[in-house]
Amino acid sequence: MREPLREIARGIGFTEGPVWLGGGRIAVTSTSRGEIVTLMLDATPDTAVESRVETGGGPNGIARFPDGRLAVLQNATFRSRSTRPVVSGIQLIADGRVTAVDIPDSAAPNDGAFDRNGALWYTDPGRDDARHLGPRTRRWDPASGEVSTVADDVAFPNGIAFSPAGDELYLADSHGHRIVRYSVHGDALASPTTFADIPGTEPDGIAFDRAGNLYIAAFGSDEVVVLDPSGAVTQRIPTGEGSRPTNLCFAGESLETLVVTLASGGRVVALDDAFEGLEL
Repeated sequence: MREPLREIARGIGFTEGPVWLGGGRIAVTSTSRGEIVTLMLDATPDTAVESRVETGGGPNGIARFPDGRLAVLQNATFRSRSTRPVVSGIQLIADGRVTAVDIPDSAAPNDGAFDRNGALWYTDPGRDDARHLGPRTRRWDPASGEVSTVADDVAFPNGIAFSPAGDELYLADSHGHRIVRYSVHGDALASPTTFADIPGTEPDGIAFDRAGNLYIAAFGSDEVVVLDPSGAVTQRIPTGEGSRPTNLCFAGESLETLVVTLASGGRVVALDDAFEGLEL
């Protein structure tokens, strides 16, 4: 029988975007408070918070550079309690300092993942009719500054992850209740295919383990859904009625702990169950 969820933190706002930092720490976004919160993975809820960095707006997903910097997908549309001026796009955090990246034609960036060449692929499900912007998946090359739209064929692109081999890109289509898969060809994508239909889930954040199993934060059904490499459901891990899981990542020095952010109660929980995860 699986061990119960271990609570790491609570009461930190609408939580999203967990990422493993190393050294026993994870970072999450507090979208409703306009903050990035660093937590100690093995602490109690009363002692977990190590630091907070104010980003303003509505920080959503986080992706970690190899050098330790964080890229924050900033939707800027969430009414957080922060008064820091902010625009939609990408923010970088290094040594506690926040800088903005000029990302043209941003609406509401949501979640992102780095490829093996250091480019950040991210979802932007926002709409801006005045600028003729709709839901898109985009690619930002930090080295050149180039930004391109690589797909616009998903109703609400949300969570995003590369396959263990790095040759396929997976998206959670929240409105379509499905996972979409693309073959990656350099800086472009082939036409999408539906990897799995999972009715009623409203899939949000996603992450792979080393065996190619895909873990999905199922916001609509209050669970983590696990798909095997063929797209079949192999596990459903309940997170509690009304918990509303938003995202997940693997953490710990061997990436053996599954960390899940829950919107209800501003909670972050963990399963210490000898997983074999992939770093986001």
